[in-house]
This record gives sequence, structure tokens and C-alpha cells, in this order.
Amino acid sequence: MSMKEHSLNGFKAISLAGDFDAHTVEQTRTEFANLVEADSENLVFDMADVTFIDSSGIGALVFLFKRLSVEKRTMCLVGLSGQPARLISLLRIDQVIETHDSMSHFLKQSDKQFTQPATVGS
Repeated sequence: MSMKEHSLNGFKAISLAGDFDAHTVEQTRTEFANLVEADSENLVFDMADVTFIDSSGIGALVFLFKRLSVEKRTMCLVGLSGQPARLISLLRIDQVIETHDSMSHFLKQSDKQFTQPATVGS
């Protein structure tokens, strides 16, 4: 999996590509920790090029979401399709983490503030 970061309308955009599974979660653990510790921006994950996600990838996203919520920050997922979209919908992650069909849809909405972070677990 590849991961690229850039700033976008006051948000930090992270583009992911490839499989987001147990193997690649290990590779991204440090980068995800840095996103929480080094920055204060809300995050937008561009998932358009993610071809597969497993429970480890889902767990990494939920863990990151919870850490950001503690800091009064949030994140959203854009461009989900195929297997990743089906799994995120099946697990109802999309009811907790804001999603957008595409980056262009997100950008049209970005003049509005992110919704308040939802609480996941206790």
C-alpha cells in the first residue's frame, strides 16, 4: 500500500492505494501515530485507490478515529468503492465516520465544518 499526504483546504489529505490489510497496517502504524501527534488538522482519507481492506485495516481506521476524537479532531473517508465500501457499510463504520462519494464531493462540502466527532465505544 502507498500513502501520500498533502494539505487541502485546511485539512490534511491522505491518499491510500492498494491493499489495506494486516501486512500494510504494520507499515503505516508509525505514519498514523504521527498524524495524531504531529498535526492539529482534521484528516481526509482518499480511499479511491484502495482495492481491499480487512479487519486490520478497519481496526486501524477506527483506532485513528478514536484517537482524533479525544483531541477534538475528526476524519472522513472519501472515494470508497468495491470491497472496501461494502465492508465499511456492512460494519456500519459509515454511520460513525463521515464518508463522501468523491474528493470533489468533499471539497464542495468543505466550506461547512466537519460534523462533531461521534463517540465510538467507551
